[in-house]
Amino acid sequence: MELADQGRFGPAVAVTRVIHEEREALVRLLADLDDEAWRAPTPCPAWSVHQLAIHLVHDDLRRVSADRDGHAGAWIDASSLDELVIGLNRVNERWVEAMTPTLSPRLTRDLLQWLAGPTEEHLLGLDPEARESSVAWAGPGSHPNWLDVAREYTERWVHQQQLREAVGRPGLNDEEFAGPVVETFARGLPAALPRPGVSKRIVVVRVTGPFERIWTLESGPDGWRFADATTEPASAVVESPVDVFWRRAVRMVGHDEARRAASTVGDAALAGAVLDLRAAIVQDVPTR
Repeated sequence: MELADQGRFGPAVAVTRVIHEEREALVRLLADLDDEAWRAPTPCPAWSVHQLAIHLVHDDLRRVSADRDGHAGAWIDASSLDELVIGLNRVNERWVEAMTPTLSPRLTRDLLQWLAGPTEEHLLGLDPEARESSVAWAGPGSHPNWLDVAREYTERWVHQQQLREAVGRPGLNDEEFAGPVVETFARGLPAALPRPGVSKRIVVVRVTGPFERIWTLESGPDGWRFADATTEPASAVVESPVDVFWRRAVRMVGHDEARRAASTVGDAALAGAVLDLRAAIVQDVPTR
């Protein structure tokens, strides 16, 4: 990886093995559900377990059709993250509405099991260091494929967490599954932090819980970048539980709840920007 990418995006997040294991866990979960569980509401507004699983089918189909096959109809044309959110929400809602009467729960599960093959083959076959992708929440410009593939993993993991919550099953919260998620979401911090001034600033972010991660970011003339741990005084330090960190990034909790759960020291604007990290293609909401 080029040194510029190393600073802007941090070390690559590897999901080669866990992306397959996440799908296997999802298929096992869905195979164990009765009719009532398939109808249960989920944290995704207005979507049942069945409908959220149908949405995951759509995720796979769109990714393979658009990215592997270059099928123009699977792309969404947008000039900003907010515009992309609106367009993607519209497409997703139309798909789920159209397919819910057609796809049975069993066929939905079967499709997810089959689609794992072509989806993983495509994603894991990409050159991880090539700058061929765009991850909207990670800032403007092109991004290395490894970040895009890791983002795809987070999309599927978050939705499986929502499914498990809906049917009262334990989440995939251990470091093997959740570690790559918080690592990937943290790659959105340089874009989330406010444009630095002339003086150098340092921000330290720590997540705690079943496991721990610490990231140090420093400002420079070209914006924020990941840096090695330093003994220099930090302008802001933010510590958050793992569960709150990822839920806030996908807007499953609000700013106030995230702030109450977090410990912050130093510059309030920098700390607030960390707590308002958006690392998913979801609608942003007022933070206060």
